[in-house]
Amino acid sequence: MGTRITGVLRRRLRWRGRRAAGFLGLLAVSAALLAWGRVVTGYNQELLLNIGASIVIVAFSYAIVDPLFEELRRSRVEEHPHFDDEEFSAHVAAASSTVSIMDIGSHLLEGPGRDRFLRALRTALGNGVLVRVLLLDPDSAAASQRAEEIRPVNVREVIVDNLRRLNEFAESLDAETRARLQVRIYDASPTVHMFRWDDKALISFFPVGVRASAAPHLEVFMGSPLGEFVESRFDELWGHPSTRRLDEYICLPMALRYDGVVLRSCLVHFVVLPDGWCIDGSPIVDQLTDHGTGPLEVELSRPLVVDGWSGTRFRLARVDGDAQRARVFALFDVKYGPRRLAGPGRARLALRLIPRLEAAGDDVGSALSASDGAAPDASVA
Repeated sequence: MGTRITGVLRRRLRWRGRRAAGFLGLLAVSAALLAWGRVVTGYNQELLLNIGASIVIVAFSYAIVDPLFEELRRSRVEEHPHFDDEEFSAHVAAASSTVSIMDIGSHLLEGPGRDRFLRALRTALGNGVLVRVLLLDPDSAAASQRAEEIRPVNVREVIVDNLRRLNEFAESLDAETRARLQVRIYDASPTVHMFRWDDKALISFFPVGVRASAAPHLEVFMGSPLGEFVESRFDELWGHPSTRRLDEYICLPMALRYDGVVLRSCLVHFVVLPDGWCIDGSPIVDQLTDHGTGPLEVELSRPLVVDGWSGTRFRLARVDGDAQRARVFALFDVKYGPRRLAGPGRARLALRLIPRLEAAGDDVGSALSASDGAAPDASVA
């Protein structure tokens, strides 16, 4: 709410500042002409006094009428039969202050138009524009619900691919430019999608049966009631505690312990399975070689949920079975791109995270480990 009020006040003050500057400028011109008219005589005196008095009238008319036209301008809504990708990319490239996107999974990051949109983003970022992108969590219940509404579109795959493209794009930027690109993932029921550049935006809702990009869109000013409503929804989701940053989706900070001693702290890639979580154990391959998976314990920076249990301490176990391994590696490929087995890059080491339960409940963790075939080796691809 505070962000919304700040944004509204900033826009109102900007327009009022311009209006005041125009009004004072006209008064200054009028005063100069009237003062000049006092020091001349004859026809020139009459001319200058008449012009000066007329400008006074124009100044006060401007001060009264301009706010009325401004309100009419802000309340104007233009309807577009569909989303024009090329036109929006042009708006992004020409933006001077802000670009904001709120969607489930954006079609702008798919197909042949993706490169054009990313070029526009790069231009905007290079011009000092703040770019904020808010996409739906691909593993949320809302994503599954939306997939049911627009079959056969695989909503989860669309969002995962979007996030991978954005992460690759972010990695291609220098540190200063990358700081102006902010991507977050929300977990809530989507109500509206928004594509904003500076003080205007294209907005639409989520029709059943088709993607929102194929539905009619409304072009509105952000200072209008509808624009302020959509902006408030964006700000609410952007700052919600359940909303995650892109880096939190990409990497999982962990500490690897052996007999209570931290052997290594690092970031690992991870994927979500219907019945748990898997990490890429490549960064800890030396420790796995020395100790195997059995005695090692993983401590995470944030809790994960497995079958109703939530915690930060896990054991490691290999992924058993060719079919299961293929499924896990396919998930890694979708989220992070195909693994490279030759040249630059490294193979992936798939490990399951098994909850380490305390005291009486620890038998459950042992049982889970056993069912997953916990052993001192792991699945590599």
